[in-house]
Amino acid sequence: MKKVLSIGLSICMAAALFGCSSGAGRDTAPQTTASAEADTTKAAEEEAENAESASGDTTAAETKASIDDYVYDGDPIEIHLGDINSQFPLNLAYNLGYLQEEFEGSNVTFTMDYFQNGPAISEAFASGDLDFAEFGEQAAIAGISADYGYKIIGRNCDTETMYPLVVGKDITDAEGLKGAKVAVSVGTSAHYLLLTYLHSLGLSEDDIELVNTNDTVTLLASGEVQGAADQLAKFSSMIDAGDVHVLADGAVSETCQISAFVGRTEFCEKYPEITAKVLKVVQRVDDWMAESEDNQKKAFTTLAEITQREETWFSTMYSGSNFGINLTEQDLRVLGEVLEFMKSNDLLSNPDITMDDILELKYLEMAGYR
Repeated sequence: MKKVLSIGLSICMAAALFGCSSGAGRDTAPQTTASAEADTTKAAEEEAENAESASGDTTAAETKASIDDYVYDGDPIEIHLGDINSQFPLNLAYNLGYLQEEFEGSNVTFTMDYFQNGPAISEAFASGDLDFAEFGEQAAIAGISADYGYKIIGRNCDTETMYPLVVGKDITDAEGLKGAKVAVSVGTSAHYLLLTYLHSLGLSEDDIELVNTNDTVTLLASGEVQGAADQLAKFSSMIDAGDVHVLADGAVSETCQISAFVGRTEFCEKYPEITAKVLKVVQRVDDWMAESEDNQKKAFTTLAEITQREETWFSTMYSGSNFGINLTEQDLRVLGEVLEFMKSNDLLSNPDITMDDILELKYLEMAGYR
């Protein structure tokens, strides 16, 4: 029997009810006095709450300021960064000089190493050759399951449009998708997302004929399959020609593909201030990109030069992306769902790992983002 991922979101709400009463006649004076006393008490409580809140804000501000001003003056450290040719903005932070600028005066240097895929990055972490990297959430979770010595400490972005379900022009709705052959690489982010799309359309994996392949484009172009889930950029020419169209993506299912930001556990625990400061620099790149379309174009042009990819690949894949180092509530929910998806498909060497095993959010807190 096929395993079907059930996507659900539970929302818990708590409400506090406050009541008041009023009186008249002979009891007016005593109740007025009691009311005055209650108002005085309430005012005192509000003043205390405001003072506590102000104290908390001050503490958070002081913590962030301490990270901003932090200078490492210990023994020299060479910090190793890892990237594949589709991820950023750690890549940009390094190549645009933001990291070097932010750590001016600190006794640290940075090197950037490029890898073909997520598993290669995981292996570099396992050998202690990497301190920070960015890559897809499934590869990151698989490496954590294999005890490669790192955790997810933030993210670079999430995108709802990167891995859509693309179908032939004759399929226009969920009913038309029933019984169709759909190509996907089983056990990947595209597979997980496809299952969420089907669920959002009122369908399941049993309603289609799943074709396991890495060559989704060829099969879709030849008509051997009627749909495919894969990177959006792979289908650009077919979409432009009107041969296929996007039937569903993360905007429909409220899911996304996450670019995870990971840190080597031993390094992060030994140098928490440096770790928080690196996160701050990545957020600085995110903020810079969000300032204008010109900045985003410059970012994609720079990345194209570094990676030898077409600039349009980046603009297509990351159009509408939600950049930022902090993990959103949607990200955390999706990570939990992806973890369960990987367990149910026997993709983890240690199927007993939990969210606590894959996440460490204290460095985001130190940087003032949580």
